Amino acid sequence: MKIHLKAKHGGSYGIAVIWYLFVLFGVMQGTVAQSALELGKFDGPYFFYENGDSSCIRVEHGQVLSEKSEHIKAFKVSTEDGKHQFEVWRHPMVAPAWSYRPSKKIVVLSDPHGDFESFYSILNAQKVIGLNYEWTFGSNQLVIIGDVFDRGKDVLPIFWLIYKLEYEAAKAGGQVHFLFGNHEEMVLRGNYKYTQEKYKALAEKVGRDYRDFWSVNTELGKWLQTKNTMEKIGDNLFVHAGLSAAMLDPQWSISAVNDSVRHHLFQQKEERQKSKAATFLFGSEGPLWYRGMVREEEKYLPLPQTELEKLMDVYGARKIFVGHTIFPEVSKFYAGKVYAVNVANEANRLKGHSRGVLLQGAKVIILYDDASKNKYFASNL
Repeated sequence: MKIHLKAKHGGSYGIAVIWYLFVLFGVMQGTVAQSALELGKFDGPYFFYENGDSSCIRVEHGQVLSEKSEHIKAFKVSTEDGKHQFEVWRHPMVAPAWSYRPSKKIVVLSDPHGDFESFYSILNAQKVIGLNYEWTFGSNQLVIIGDVFDRGKDVLPIFWLIYKLEYEAAKAGGQVHFLFGNHEEMVLRGNYKYTQEKYKALAEKVGRDYRDFWSVNTELGKWLQTKNTMEKIGDNLFVHAGLSAAMLDPQWSISAVNDSVRHHLFQQKEERQKSKAATFLFGSEGPLWYRGMVREEEKYLPLPQTELEKLMDVYGARKIFVGHTIFPEVSKFYAGKVYAVNVANEANRLKGHSRGVLLQGAKVIILYDDASKNKYFASNL
């Protein structure tokens, strides 16, 4: 049906007006539809401890569920696609030390970024965990050099699996080490540039900021608050991005770095900028962002060999292991003194390329999802 409106001075312009309003309304509806965030199929659980109460929020089959949680000791965790499901028990938390004695085997991985399938695949292939997601690595050690947050849809399952394995490893005489990466500091200060829509949608749905799901009033937030930025196992040093020459300042002992990062981690950018220590530690020359150990471009302030030697002497390290910067394969620098273990995990898993390293004494072994392909770096032959 056509509607004609007559202008004051004659002539019909109604169709144009109606169509203009119709198109405008459609554009507005489309804009709202495009900006609406969609919940994932599975998420959580998130445990909140507020005002003397304990509550739990989770998403099951696309529906948000909330309940009191004092009685919940064990709970199920599911990946977004429902393929991986495992049980976790809430347990006491023990703050990690910054220095450990080496075990017979140490598996080192980095930057899982919400990709549970790839994380599970390499752990299972290297017999760190079994088919039921249980710790099977005995008194050995697993190191994850940061960046669980962002990019992928299974951030929560990875964190809960690390939380679970940490407790099981300790009971078996082993250790799981999770270190902060730059994406931990980004999310916890409120930068969601790389955060999946499902997480922002849940925050919007329950009327919270996403970073509040990781505050010290939550189970995983309390757990994260205990973590380190730098650790040593024997004479092996682990840090997410790298160490710049500025780290030669005597104030930056490993314990001082860990304490300072933890202190400022949950602050927003404006708060951090009030502190010289936080400005440096969370800046481009700090241990969460510095790329100059593995990149030669001038903008990254590449680290001279002489400065590397000084850093290794100061920190008592013979080898340094970093993540953060993606390489096609696990790589080494400075004649095997620095190892970059961050790769494109999904692509490398599908293509059969390297995924991490195994340390056995002085030997460094490259790891694959097919463990029969494991091999020594050339310098170790």
